[in-house]
Amino acid sequence: MASVTYKCPSCGAYLTFNPDTQKWDCPFCTSIFEENVLFEKAKEYEQQAQQSQPNTQPTADGDQVIYNCPSCGSQIMTSETTVATNCYYCHNPVVLQGKLTNEMRPDRVLPFSISKEKAVESFMAWVKKKRFVPKDFFSKAEVEMMTGVYYPHFVTDCEIRGTIEGEGRNTNVVNSSKYITTHTEHYHVKRVADMEFQDILRPALTSVNRKLSDGIHPFPINDAKPFSGAYLSGFLAERRDIEQSTISDDVKNELGSYVKPLLVGDISYASNTVDSSYAIKEMKTEYVLLPTWVLTYPNKKDAKNPYYYVMNGRTGEVCGKLPMDKAKINTTGALIAAGIFIVGCILSYFFV
Repeated sequence: MASVTYKCPSCGAYLTFNPDTQKWDCPFCTSIFEENVLFEKAKEYEQQAQQSQPNTQPTADGDQVIYNCPSCGSQIMTSETTVATNCYYCHNPVVLQGKLTNEMRPDRVLPFSISKEKAVESFMAWVKKKRFVPKDFFSKAEVEMMTGVYYPHFVTDCEIRGTIEGEGRNTNVVNSSKYITTHTEHYHVKRVADMEFQDILRPALTSVNRKLSDGIHPFPINDAKPFSGAYLSGFLAERRDIEQSTISDDVKNELGSYVKPLLVGDISYASNTVDSSYAIKEMKTEYVLLPTWVLTYPNKKDAKNPYYYVMNGRTGEVCGKLPMDKAKINTTGALIAAGIFIVGCILSYFFV
């Protein structure tokens, strides 16, 4: 159950993944390493960590787990699901390799492509576009506390055979001097289609806020890489605590809900009544870590209820609830009302 710090082959200091260059940087000797070079060393680091700590086990402390930092030897306390963090003492990035057992090892990881500096700038620009946010509510110093986290997700590709069957109707109404005649033609309707769906996401961590998580979709899943712990260096990361089987029914229900809208969309009958059904032809689910910038911002009026924001670490999409300045809203409303009143007076003067 080893913990690993990915070290610079040149000077032995720690390395971090750079989202801007998609390479690994050493902050001390300024060396930069390509993926192919670092991955060879990464395997050595992981093997050395296993050999150097053959008899060590994490110590459970309630919901916490304690590891030793491979750089300074200090104890690192984490939650049960944390797989990448920083040492609180030497600040070196640490990947808790021991938690990535075969069944918990992700299939792929989507690396960050937005650096922290760009994330902060993008977030501040997003806030400035919101007209009714209280002036100076957001402090750049506090926004810079934003943290990069890899969150676990299940990503599903699926092929289904969808079917609709029922009745279509065309109705013709004829008016005469004595009667109104309604003529209805009834048709049997049946359609069958093979449908493919890709990149259906479900959080694999129970503590994830689903509304916030869904609010920054989609992620460019095609850019995901085969998993290596080296991508986690310099970021936080969580492992899954949900089994794949628990999300399967939810995914299937979502797929089933698409069948009827997709197959009845261009039916030419005046009205129809159809039922839908589907069968799974092929379904593949992968366990993937997705990059998210996370910000917990203090609520100065209610300390127990802070504001939470998340940003897609690849697209920059932001989701979160912003505070509203009631004075700004009331002032704007009053100005709009005054404008409408003045225009009404002018129109009534000339046209009444």
